[in-house]
Amino acid sequence: MNRTIKGLFLAAAIFVSAKLLLAVFGNPFFPAYEEKIVLGNWTEPEIEALLERAGEIEDAREKIEFLSGEFLETPYAENTLGGGENLKEVLTADLSGVDCFTYVEYVESLRRSDNFREFRKNLAAVRYKNADVRWEKRRHFFSDWASGPGKNARDVTGEVGSPFTLTALKELNRKADGSPWVPGVSATEREVTYIASGDIGREIIGKIRTGDYLGMYSERDGLDVSHTGIAVRKDGKVYLRHASSTHGKVLDELLSDYIKRRPGLVVYRQDGS
Repeated sequence: MNRTIKGLFLAAAIFVSAKLLLAVFGNPFFPAYEEKIVLGNWTEPEIEALLERAGEIEDAREKIEFLSGEFLETPYAENTLGGGENLKEVLTADLSGVDCFTYVEYVESLRRSDNFREFRKNLAAVRYKNADVRWEKRRHFFSDWASGPGKNARDVTGEVGSPFTLTALKELNRKADGSPWVPGVSATEREVTYIASGDIGREIIGKIRTGDYLGMYSERDGLDVSHTGIAVRKDGKVYLRHASSTHGKVLDELLSDYIKRRPGLVVYRQDGS
């Protein structure tokens, strides 16, 4: 057999092997789901440079503070993800505007990433259970972050709020009239631990760390929290860094003032932070 024929056999063998690998493991270069990327005022090289600077920060808390700070003044925008029951789910990253939940998703996904490609991959893992990009697998509720396998964070509400923590048994996604908050997603019974706002004084505030992910506890049937944000310590005070619909942008507000108007607080934290 001459070299040309051998080369053709070898090329064919490699092609068949590659097809078998893709059939078993999927395409490592192209995800099995559609993506929608809206960079807004960013460019991909700017995000790469941002992640390069973030990679020099070893402490998870400092990294979260740094990355979340890059979103300050970003416009508030609702319903940027689309999706719904019986609709094809698209992995969406829209950095032109954020709501309170997409904001913390983007920050956490960036924290885990060294480059833009990893950010897209990590966003799927942060937003969806088992990185399974489907509507029913989306983490629609904040407590999904600290429940089940592949958690995004650890629930430290009990540690931070002891001995003032309370626990409510919630049937998430079931309103008082029995209808769902999120159509096409099953209701889930879950215990939600929170600190009542009236018990949040200097001692408890002192236990909250920069980089903690915060949820404002909701008393409404079927909901765990009504709002999310990130704790940032500066000048001896703790601020809630969040995407505010009231102010129309991402900004810092003093946590002790903000929490007075809410029923309670839920605190999640990264391991090692």
